[in-house]
Amino acid sequence: MVTKIIVINVLLFLANGLLTEESKLTSLLTLYSDTISRPWEYWKFLTYGFVHNPKGIQHILFNMLGLFFLGGEVERRLGSKEFLRFYLATIIFGGIVWGILNIGTNSACFGASGGVVGVVLLFTLMFPNRTVYFFGILPLPAWLLGVFIVVMDVMGALEVGPYGKQRVAFAVHLAGAYFAFVYNSYQWNFGRLFNRLFTRRPKKPKLKVYSPDKEEKRPKTEEEKLSEQVDEVLKKYSRVGEHGLTEAERELLKKASEVYKNKRR
Repeated sequence: MVTKIIVINVLLFLANGLLTEESKLTSLLTLYSDTISRPWEYWKFLTYGFVHNPKGIQHILFNMLGLFFLGGEVERRLGSKEFLRFYLATIIFGGIVWGILNIGTNSACFGASGGVVGVVLLFTLMFPNRTVYFFGILPLPAWLLGVFIVVMDVMGALEVGPYGKQRVAFAVHLAGAYFAFVYNSYQWNFGRLFNRLFTRRPKKPKLKVYSPDKEEKRPKTEEEKLSEQVDEVLKKYSRVGEHGLTEAERELLKKASEVYKNKRR
């Protein structure tokens, strides 16, 4: 996935310089300070992260080198799909933060820096004691590289130090670093989150325990009613004999006898 992201960025950079005039492609995909008030252009909160300064190669070169050297380890830890989800979410989050902070400033933002800083900081959080070579020369523990990047971006955002007063979207860098910190701290995984939100769980079958005492009542048939009445009459007959039965009870026994005879036929 890291390779695919790099290829897309490089192809867009080349297409902007070779196939369009006056950086039209970059202008089309760039995020502007008024985009947040234009909902039909919200797709730019993602596309800005795939275009770079067309007037030089340094911008895209350093971003892609950072992604190339440290992104692979992060991808192997997260898996390709989750790495892509994290990378895109970081770009979108950085774009939203920058857009809110720059309302009414008549400014523009483009470049993969926010996503790349997020990946680099996530690497330093996942592998804090891994040795990395700053600018390919100076060996540093990964955690120290992360601290250095954050400090430089804070100084740039406050416009102090050598990185102050440069046309760099430090807010996007810091947003990417913050997003990586939260993602790692809470052990987020967007794949699992989406599955919980959008996968319908099978309903648990409702089990019903049969209980004779709680059997659902249903209307009694005429035959059942007759049988109960006959049972009561026969109990009385066993106690008092035939002479103790009333005329109605004798008629009931006679009726029951005829019904039972008809059933046997």
